[in-house]
Formats: sequence, C-alpha cells, structure tokens
Amino acid sequence: MQQGPLTCIKEIFADNEWDQLQKELEIPPKQADVIKCLFSGYSDKQIAKQMNLGMPTVRTHISRAFRKFDVNDREELILHIFKHFRSGCKKLDCPRNR
Repeated sequence: MQQGPLTCIKEIFADNEWDQLQKELEIPPKQADVIKCLFSGYSDKQIAKQMNLGMPTVRTHISRAFRKFDVNDREELILHIFKHFRSGCKKLDCPRNR
C-alpha cells in the first residue's frame, strides 16, 4: 500500500514538528506536502502520482519553494529546512540534542 503525502516524512519529523516548521517557514499546505515527499526522496513523477497532481503542478510547487528559500536544488531545499529545524530545536533544548 502506498504512503499518503502526509506520512511521507513521518520517520524524519514528528507531526507536530512538521506542523511547526510549516508554520514558521510559511509553507502553503500543498507545497508542504510536496516538500514532505522530497524529504523521502520521491521523484517528480512519484509525487505527482502520490498526490494526484500533474507533473507541471509538482514542478511549480518545487520551483516556488526554491525561490522562496533562495536555493538552487532539492538538496539545498532539504538542507535549508532541516537546518531551520535544528536551530529551533537547539534553542528549545530539544531532547534530540541529548
């Protein structure tokens, strides 16, 4: 059975962690779902199938995220978001730091 877009990164972020990141970074819901799938290594084609979207729509969400965060590729986008998460976690003395 395929994973839904909301569970794409469950192993990386807890639901509340992702919700907080999405809010802090002001990521629109559909774009956030696409980014979740990027964290799981999904291709554009897999994301389109998973989310029942056209490939051009997926690519639009990705390119808008690139512009928003001033990054050039998927790896930079993922690193940017994860870096933001880690800096927030450090400020809160997150249990993941211990």
